[in-house]
Amino acid sequence: MISVIIPVYNAEPYLARCIDSVLASACVGFEIILVNDGSTDRSPEICSGYAEQDSRVRFVSQENQGVSAARNRGLGEALGEWVVFLDADDFISDDFLDMVARPEYQDKDLILFRFAVCASGAPAGSCDIEAAGDGPAARCYQGEEMLPLIRRILVPRPLEGGWALDFRTPCARAYKRRILEQHAIRFSPDIRIGEDLLFNLEYQLRAESCVFLPRTVYFYDVHGDSSSHHFNPGLHENHVLLLQAVRDALGRCGMYAALEQDYHSYALENLTYVLIREIFSPLSPRTYRESRRLCREMRRERMYREALPYNRKTGILPRRILVLFFRLKCCLLVNLISRVSYVYLERK
Repeated sequence: MISVIIPVYNAEPYLARCIDSVLASACVGFEIILVNDGSTDRSPEICSGYAEQDSRVRFVSQENQGVSAARNRGLGEALGEWVVFLDADDFISDDFLDMVARPEYQDKDLILFRFAVCASGAPAGSCDIEAAGDGPAARCYQGEEMLPLIRRILVPRPLEGGWALDFRTPCARAYKRRILEQHAIRFSPDIRIGEDLLFNLEYQLRAESCVFLPRTVYFYDVHGDSSSHHFNPGLHENHVLLLQAVRDALGRCGMYAALEQDYHSYALENLTYVLIREIFSPLSPRTYRESRRLCREMRRERMYREALPYNRKTGILPRRILVLFFRLKCCLLVNLISRVSYVYLERK
């Protein structure tokens, strides 16, 4: 059986479309676990209605604790051999679960798929799957072939053949519940941005095999209320915790030495993200003097200091330029580049 875990928080406009897409699956052996995370709209009523009408739907509720806690609650309730995560404002194709259940993939530890982006509120059948460039061939990985997949979590790059996958999301993939339970892998409630990456890293460090199926099965609904479009105070503290957790995970599995350069490249990516999205964000209410003080604090962080020497040989040129001026303490230039980068990213 496949457990489909759907965390729900104020998802009333999208929730029925999401649940209906799962119920329309060609696969018959699945359960849906709806975890209401303290919604204040009609989401709990919608969840309850589906649970009453269909025995495959289970509904649990908790006080608002965040998406990590909601997913963890779903994992605690799950009974399936496979676990699939689905966000309440997204939807899946009717053959997603059927492919997860195919006999030829049951000896694999991880199944990866493609995803597509749809306009906000688009009907489940309106996205053109064929336009996403699906192909027929599956690609299997095992043993030493798993290392490049782990590396792609830290430094994203396409798979062989140019397939672009998001190795940091828990969506558009299927996990073996046995591995999750054996290694007590859960989402960290203390990390509010980057918890998905950490979860996938913890899992893929333990997975011994994987299959990539070049089929678009997951559809992201893009709407304008994403947290990335708002000022995010506390990013610096969050990313310090995240970087330490990532390093600890690599160390526990004896993989830090093999992935040291990738880890430091990831640290520099986080550094630039904090500079652009928090420290020098155009939406920040802080004064320039306060921003400079935070910039000095970042330079004192051990993980950033250790990563700085890797700036010349890793990352794209714009990032290397920003990090160079950060290292040289040219705060005015760091401020200017960060603000220009913010505007560029918002328009992209």
